[in-house]
Amino acid sequence: MPCEPEFIVCDEPVSALDVSIQSQVLNLLKDLQREFGLTYLFIAHNLSVVEHISDRVGVMYLGKMVELTDRETIFRDPLHPYTKALLSAIPMPDPTLKRERMILQGDVPSPVNPPKGCRFHTRCPFAVDKCKVDDPPLEELKPGHIVACWVAKEQVAQEKAALAR
Repeated sequence: MPCEPEFIVCDEPVSALDVSIQSQVLNLLKDLQREFGLTYLFIAHNLSVVEHISDRVGVMYLGKMVELTDRETIFRDPLHPYTKALLSAIPMPDPTLKRERMILQGDVPSPVNPPKGCRFHTRCPFAVDKCKVDDPPLEELKPGHIVACWVAKEQVAQEKAALAR
C-alpha cells in the first residue's frame, strides 16, 4: 500500500544544513507540495526560511500561540511585540538599509512555570498592568490576523477609531 500523506510535520528540517543545501531542500519541499497537494506544518526558528516556505505563519512564545496570519502580513505588519522583536533581529541583505532593533531585556521565564498573565509581559517593553494579571486570548484584531496581546488590541482599536473620525 503506497504512502500518500496529505499533511507532513517538518520540525526544523533544514536547521543543521549549510545554506546552499537548505535552499535545495526547501525548493524540493515546495516542488513536492505543488505536485502532490501537500500541507506542511513547518516548525523553524529561522524566519528567513519561514518566509520562503510558508503561506501562513504562527508565532509562539513559551508554548503559546501569540500571533497567526498570512506570510505577507506577518512580515509587513506584525502586531505582537514578540513577533516585532523576532523580525527586528533578521539581518538586512543591503548594508545601506537599517532596521530598528528591538532588544528584549531579562531572562526567558520557565515554560514549566510561566508567569501569571501574558507569558511575555516580563520581557515586553510595552507591557501594562493588565498584562501582568490577565492572559490575553487569541483574537482576530484585523481580518485574518489573530493576536494574543492586550496592547496590540488597544492599538488596533485606536487605529480603527482614528479612521472612523
